[in-house]
Amino acid sequence: MSSYNINEKFIYKYENDIDKNQLIKLFESVGWKTAEYQNRLYNAIKNSDYVMTVWDGENLVGLISAITDGYINVFITYLLVRPDYQKIGLGKIMMNDFIKRFEGFGRRILTTELDKEEYYKKFGFNIEGIAMFNKDWRKDIEE
Repeated sequence: MSSYNINEKFIYKYENDIDKNQLIKLFESVGWKTAEYQNRLYNAIKNSDYVMTVWDGENLVGLISAITDGYINVFITYLLVRPDYQKIGLGKIMMNDFIKRFEGFGRRILTTELDKEEYYKKFGFNIEGIAMFNKDWRKDIEE
């Protein structure tokens, strides 16, 4: 794990092994269904190729994660900022770090809600094709 300060208030860390309670609390704060599957979520983040977190003291307030084949494709799995920390540039810092880290990859991919499209266009993302899903949200896995 490595970490650095952008300013006096926040600490940015590259880490996969995040306290599960902090992780769930962050996902619950934005109302995402993923928070209902605590063990799946924890393991998904732990097994991601890239995870950057934002901390305000001991509180997890932001996260971006991605999976990659290492050469051509990198897929943002999550980008979220706790609602009371939104609109102050934390998402922008995380997105810029992601873009820089995966510069030269043929495809940087994400899925998003339609109302977030304009936000991601600022980072060079464009709609191209469609995304298809085969969802299976039966139950959480055992720890």
